[in-house]
Amino acid sequence: MLNFFAYGTLLLPEVMLAVTGRSFASRMAILGGFARYRIRGQSFPGIFPEPGASVTGLVYWEIDGLALDRLDAYEDAFYHRETVAISTAAGVGWAAETYVINEESHGLLLREDWCFENFRRQYSENII
Repeated sequence: MLNFFAYGTLLLPEVMLAVTGRSFASRMAILGGFARYRIRGQSFPGIFPEPGASVTGLVYWEIDGLALDRLDAYEDAFYHRETVAISTAAGVGWAAETYVINEESHGLLLREDWCFENFRRQYSENII
């Protein structure tokens, strides 16, 4: 069992459920030292190391091996999974797995922040 940090499409619990087949307890968390940007031509973001930046997301607790395999299959060739240090606003920290954009894909990142609310609105419109 491990923790998983979501910062993009998996922030929606219904997307996490659709991908993994399970619901997990979650909590807001912060990933320091990374920035989140839009990926050209995509509805999802990517993160990569950037000193002084931070990304707000959700930590999902106690992800099992089957759910992790499904998450790996969901993410595409833009990313690799790595262990990062996350924390709450109060400064309590944990290790978590997350998906970081591959170095060869950095050129696809637009230097524009990805907007979760825009994604949520588009997602809702597409399932209605």
